[in-house]
Amino acid sequence: MNPFKGRPWIVITLILYTLLLTGALLYLRFPAEQFKVFCQTKIEQVFPDTSCTINKLRFKYPFSLEAEAISITEDQGKKEQIASVSLATISPKLSNPTALFHVDIEAYGGEHTFLLLLNKEDQQANLDNIEIKNMDLNRIPFLHKTFKRKITGLLSGKGSYQATWKDDDYKAEGQGAITIEDGSFSLLLPVLSLKEIDLKSSKADISLRNNALQFEKGEFKGRELNGSFSGKVAFQSPLPFSQLFLKGSLSPLPPLLKKSRYAKNMVNQLKKRHNRTTLPFLLQGNLARPRFKFDS
Repeated sequence: MNPFKGRPWIVITLILYTLLLTGALLYLRFPAEQFKVFCQTKIEQVFPDTSCTINKLRFKYPFSLEAEAISITEDQGKKEQIASVSLATISPKLSNPTALFHVDIEAYGGEHTFLLLLNKEDQQANLDNIEIKNMDLNRIPFLHKTFKRKITGLLSGKGSYQATWKDDDYKAEGQGAITIEDGSFSLLLPVLSLKEIDLKSSKADISLRNNALQFEKGEFKGRELNGSFSGKVAFQSPLPFSQLFLKGSLSPLPPLLKKSRYAKNMVNQLKKRHNRTTLPFLLQGNLARPRFKFDS
């Protein structure tokens, strides 16, 4: 069983927890290379059936631990990469140095930060003041493997995340807001004659509860389409089988109406029948192969 599916923040949390606490206790007792191997082994013990490599691991004055080029891959099958971090800097807060940490991460072309509060006894983690800046979606193999299509754009966002894990029982809640700039995603089947949707910008409020990710107040602006949406993803294992339900409306723009007679006819019919120019839609099914249709 792959422990990462649907749990991106708990992966980061447990990796950092392993690195920092074992590092603080053991760094001065082991040679640097031996210590690095020890940390890699500890991460692999936390996540069975995975392989971890760390290029460099060092302390940074005065109290920070810095890990460079962390890579985690499947240990079986195709041995595909699950997660990678270019650089992670973990700094304990003096108010609670054994449980409260400020974390800076460079990953997938962006810079990200959050405040991490760990409760080992209750197996609980809180991530507050999460800030994601310019994460390049095109550089995340996990996305392309899950959705089976090209997805690009720069993801940014702010929010918080709370998680508990006891034995096989894992619970998480979170909330925040995200944006995507200069993005695109390819379509399994053409929509209004388009094989790909280009986005100038997109935004949505998100919340995670009961193993489902909810989208509210979603909007996007494109070169040929504008739109609005809301809905949810109910996570299942394996992740591509997770159930997607989105509804919203599309507004074709002049560049699309000029080149697509089909889109122009649909807009004209809606305007005559319902006195509107937006096209209601429904997107549902699993993440790997969702079904799109225009709604009434």
